[in-house]
Amino acid sequence: MASDKDTSSETPSRRNFVKLALGLGGAAFVGVLVGPALARLLAGGTSGGGTGTQPAGPCTEFASFQRNILSGGPPKDGIPSVDSPRFMSAEAASNFLKPTDIVFGLDYQGVQRAYPQRILVWHEIVNDRPSGQHLAITYCPLTGSQIAFRPPTGGDGETFGVSGQLVNSNLLMYDRASDSNWPQILGTAINGQRCASVLAEVPLVWTTWDRWRQRHPGTEVLTTETGFLRDYNRDPYGLYNPDPHGYYRNDSLIFPNVMNRSDRFPPKKVVYGVKVGDEQLAIPAEEFHAVRVKNVALSGTPLVALQDGDLNAVRVFRREVEGSPLTFQHEEGRILDAESGTLWSPEGIGLEGSFQGTALTPISAVNVMWFAWYAFYPGTQVLS
Repeated sequence: MASDKDTSSETPSRRNFVKLALGLGGAAFVGVLVGPALARLLAGGTSGGGTGTQPAGPCTEFASFQRNILSGGPPKDGIPSVDSPRFMSAEAASNFLKPTDIVFGLDYQGVQRAYPQRILVWHEIVNDRPSGQHLAITYCPLTGSQIAFRPPTGGDGETFGVSGQLVNSNLLMYDRASDSNWPQILGTAINGQRCASVLAEVPLVWTTWDRWRQRHPGTEVLTTETGFLRDYNRDPYGLYNPDPHGYYRNDSLIFPNVMNRSDRFPPKKVVYGVKVGDEQLAIPAEEFHAVRVKNVALSGTPLVALQDGDLNAVRVFRREVEGSPLTFQHEEGRILDAESGTLWSPEGIGLEGSFQGTALTPISAVNVMWFAWYAFYPGTQVLS
């Protein structure tokens, strides 16, 4: 049952994470958690750019979110964003990354970049400028969510930092221009001068290094030259591949107080979250392998979800060409539209037929843990 309640009661912080690890993953997990790198992160630090103050303002429509802000442990900028990212070639990256390492792949305006999860887990935000346009590449390890954002309208030069606080266990960002707070999954400012402003999302694909490199052999890859001393060979929360361990596998939450709950799925089941207008959709990742293609609509917008087998990811697009909706289907390993018979790629590109060379408009589909998506969007639809 959904509930909306004040979470001002005491909750464990990430300073207690090592203690909690005994209940999450055993001695092996504790071995991953301890060490100088984690100690430095939990002890805090600063990358500059923050005032340390909490933005204020009425913004009453977001009062419930404001009441549910809680400390994650580290202070503001204690988890430092990467503000001057450096990149290396795919060849060089293969000396650092294992084939099964998680990367967040960006294909934007002719630029392909991979952001390794093992780096993002220590920083949570990379302020980047592919094609000269500012983007915030964000990742929250507590909710397993990766999202790329464009800055607010009129704020092309703005960057984001990690507030050290959480809402629904999710990263609470702040923008350095106005000091407003933005829960990552919500993508909307909940206080401050920007309150109620919505960030535009840019598709970011959760996949593995070997899959991304095969698709994009010329990709650039974020390096460990972040300006900070971290052990990028370790994940303080556990491991994703080849088998999930620690926090990623256990159903326990470090910050169990969330605004809405659902037992429809296990808390950390992976879904793809899609938002259009005032409606949301959760696509169960594992089950979609057998579905492959699904025509849906959100807020009156016709969409299609496609299984990208090469990247092991779900891609979502507007299924409209020249103002007319198309109906997609999967036939003998091929993606076709019923109206023209055009053959389409999982990347939404027309390969053969009437719409050859046509590119469908991509929609952000966020890889996220079920408990977190539902906590923000209890009215979400679920793809069946």
